[in-house]
Amino acid sequence: MSSITDNITVVIPSYNEDKYIYNTLWSLSRQKVEGKLRVIIADANSTDDTLERISKADEEFDNLQIEIIQGGPVGYARNQGAKLVNTPYILFMDADSVLIENDILWRVNHERENYAIIGCKQKTTTQNPLSKLTWIIFEFFRKILPTSFCTGCFFFISKKHFNNLGGFDESLKNSEDFWLSRKVKKSSFKIINRYIGQDDRRFEKFGYVNFFRIFFLNYWYKNNINWFKKDVGYWNPYK
Repeated sequence: MSSITDNITVVIPSYNEDKYIYNTLWSLSRQKVEGKLRVIIADANSTDDTLERISKADEEFDNLQIEIIQGGPVGYARNQGAKLVNTPYILFMDADSVLIENDILWRVNHERENYAIIGCKQKTTTQNPLSKLTWIIFEFFRKILPTSFCTGCFFFISKKHFNNLGGFDESLKNSEDFWLSRKVKKSSFKIINRYIGQDDRRFEKFGYVNFFRIFFLNYWYKNNINWFKKDVGYWNPYK
């Protein structure tokens, strides 16, 4: 099997993520890889200390090759990053995602030829019991529902397949990651038994009830692109 760094490039959109981006890059640096893992960060002109935190990580993490490009809205930023990828596989992550286990990249590299899209389970990095329960319920429904869907916090896909699907639809204002991943048959979709950690800021901004409301509405309107073109008020740091 060829090396992870020969196969995978990580693409991360960012905007004012100075509280999170360093930890995200730190978690990538802990992965079991040989050589330098290329990480493309598409930054939408952050006005806080995001770029300084990225620079600090670049100096400290010798096994990461960090590049910053011009970003924008999340779908656009991801697509711009994907254009620069020259490895056969892309891992899209959010700027506040933390890889909990240090063998996650090894796992997806091992499974890469068996599935069109690979995702991870999600859980909170806090001690909030409501957040813990929310992610447990989320993962339960993601497992039993017949339509596959992957979130942007961890979205692993081959570049060829990504291009064939047309990339992320930049006209969408809601859940462009769901819209793209639902095009894949459930049999070609895998959620590995590893975890991505996130804090509670989405729930604090949007609310737990609204989170599940949009979750089920996305599923209900899964074939109606006009629904995904609506601004439904979901938490979006790139506005």
